[in-house]
Amino acid sequence: MNQNEFLESLVCPVSGTALRISEDRKTLVSEDGTTYEVGETGIVNMLYPKELLPEDAREQYLYDQAVLRYDQGVSWVFQTLNHSDEAATRKFFIDLMELKPGMTALEVGAGTGKDSALILDRIKPGGTAVLSDLSPNMLKRAQEKLSTDEANVHYFLGNGSYLPFADNTFDAVFHFGGINTFSERKRAFDELARVVKPGGKVVVGDESVAPWLRNTPTYTTLLKANPLFRAEVPIEDVPLNIEDFKLHYVFGNAFYVMEFRVTANPPEVDVDLLMPGKDFVDNWRIRAEKAE
Repeated sequence: MNQNEFLESLVCPVSGTALRISEDRKTLVSEDGTTYEVGETGIVNMLYPKELLPEDAREQYLYDQAVLRYDQGVSWVFQTLNHSDEAATRKFFIDLMELKPGMTALEVGAGTGKDSALILDRIKPGGTAVLSDLSPNMLKRAQEKLSTDEANVHYFLGNGSYLPFADNTFDAVFHFGGINTFSERKRAFDELARVVKPGGKVVVGDESVAPWLRNTPTYTTLLKANPLFRAEVPIEDVPLNIEDFKLHYVFGNAFYVMEFRVTANPPEVDVDLLMPGKDFVDNWRIRAEKAE
């Protein structure tokens, strides 16, 4: 997917309808007249809503301010959490995506590109990585760091709850480290699954200390020091049309990462199928009616 194809693949993040590309290819316009700017370095501003909800705006500001110290700070977090191996943990995350050369992958919340670099290694030669973030400064930093050899890389500023792509666009989607603070978290989970082709993987994670550790001395200190670690794993937000769901606690069991495969339709129970080999009529529906 080259830059022109990438621009043509973008749709309105609200309605999902096609965008008109201006003649100079610097602006995308939706049916209702909303404009989305293509920056000089190719980063497309697809943020919606234009005025972010307060919690999202706060996160954008904090990450914009932290860009120069961010990588060092994250590495410190890994070291404090049971002296975890950062490189091995990131490799584990990306391995869960089951990427292969030539695939198309989306990373929501790419930050400074540490995980993005591993994604690029998996999809080259010939693959496409689309990287997004809420923070302009983070995304610029990733663009400066990442190599585009043997793979196509495209960038957009975006809200993970409003992804500007048609259904079934990507082979896999990855997000780690921000979804707990999303203002519209349930919508974000639905969006991550919507843009993945049936059979593709979604990998998502963030802070959440494992339940069996929350009352131990050092983890009690951690929970007091940073309330984000008190978050519960948002299993209730997982979309219906998935299978092969797995939950992992990672680096010091203070973060979770969930993986699942997208399906074309949600699973169903055949409540009317009669039980075989019995001399009376029986199925799940009849049992439910009796239980009532």
